[in-house]
Amino acid sequence: MPDGYPDRFASCGGDVKIAEDVFIEHPEVMEIGDRVTFMRGVYIMGRPKRFAIGDDVTFYPNVFHQGSPGRVTIGNDVQFFPNCYLSSGDWDTSFIEVGDHTHFAPGCILYGWGGLKVGSYNAIAAGCMLSTVSQFTDKTERPMVTYGENADPITLEDDVYLGASVVVNQGVTVRRGCVVGANSVVLEDTEEYGFYVGVPARLRRKRR
Repeated sequence: MPDGYPDRFASCGGDVKIAEDVFIEHPEVMEIGDRVTFMRGVYIMGRPKRFAIGDDVTFYPNVFHQGSPGRVTIGNDVQFFPNCYLSSGDWDTSFIEVGDHTHFAPGCILYGWGGLKVGSYNAIAAGCMLSTVSQFTDKTERPMVTYGENADPITLEDDVYLGASVVVNQGVTVRRGCVVGANSVVLEDTEEYGFYVGVPARLRRKRR
């Protein structure tokens, strides 16, 4: 196991597997549960004020995290499939929270700058983006990137399914039981158990 990480973690459960080329910049903030796996190429950059991982969590190859001093809290039975990107944010108020029994398919992007909460039993398909941060687009006196970041929270409640390449915009809550069709862009809060598609996403029918 590389660099004796388990001894350097704030806490570490049993049967933890870490590939030889995994890099964790600040293992002292990591709280690791049982049966956690970090596969090859996982890179955890930055110093979150807390990075807590539950039991039975898997980081598949080339998952990348950056952010300081935001926090990360991951529940039990969570999978981040290859090439997922997590940005926990650079503010004290920034965070990423993921509930139990949730997975993120390859290439998902999670921005926690404005506060990102993903519930339990959620299925996030490949290439989805949960974007709590953007540029200020209503100011024109100077280039947009010079104004800093504009951020608002995103919440995905429980039992949500996002199809491939869905974008959820900052300030949006996706309610319990919703399905969002592939390539949709969610700009407004949804209704419970709704089926949404389109750009912008619109309610097509109710699941119950």
